[in-house]
Amino acid sequence: MAYLQTKMFFILSKILLFLIKPLFWVVFILLRSIFTKDELKRKRRLIIATLILFICSNGFLVNEALKTYESKDTLQPDSVYNVGIVLGGFSTRHLNTGQTVFFESSDRFLQALKLYNQGKIKRILISSGSASVMNQSVKEADAVRDYLLSIHVPDSVIIVENRSRNTSENAKYSLAILDSMEIKSGILIISSAWHLPRAKLCFNKRDSIAYFATNYYSKPIRDYSPDNLLVPSAEALAKSEYLIKEWFGYLVYWLKE
Repeated sequence: MAYLQTKMFFILSKILLFLIKPLFWVVFILLRSIFTKDELKRKRRLIIATLILFICSNGFLVNEALKTYESKDTLQPDSVYNVGIVLGGFSTRHLNTGQTVFFESSDRFLQALKLYNQGKIKRILISSGSASVMNQSVKEADAVRDYLLSIHVPDSVIIVENRSRNTSENAKYSLAILDSMEIKSGILIISSAWHLPRAKLCFNKRDSIAYFATNYYSKPIRDYSPDNLLVPSAEALAKSEYLIKEWFGYLVYWLKE
């Protein structure tokens, strides 16, 4: 029963993540306006669709929202940690070549490598299974382990958690592995600044956990140029989609916890 509930929650979350995309609502409302005979309702829906598109593609507004939400955790850890847990979602294994390929969020992985080379973390735990509903055979953590071995990171340094499909399971399975290894302290969670607020909800049940924020989407200096204030931006639209996803995930995990 518990497995079925977890499976249903996973599938439902994927459906809801599609339904909260800004472009989905813009297209949906525009289609409704086309088939609306009432002129007043049609104009209202056109205005609503335009406002959603403007707000979600406005560089200034999206940047302000990101600055408010993103984790403010220090970029430089002040001690040595037993293990750095790198949360997945930054890579996969190419089905044709078998190579490990990296995505935009791979900064969290690169920063973890840097911390290891600096002696700030003793071991690297890669936490990620498959986030795909259809294909569960490709495990991200396994692909990353192969990559680490290919660049001569010792196998003894690498810990693999390849069961998790979301942030909640990242915490559940990673901490279970560390408990089995009797690693109770000196744990550093490494992830994107916009993802860490949600990750904290899952990992904060455990004391003595620190956080390392990477690849901030927000820009530290406000841009008041006419382009940024008035012209729609595809980059801002993509960032707003990430942000809305995180807001939604944060709310779901907060209610769940």
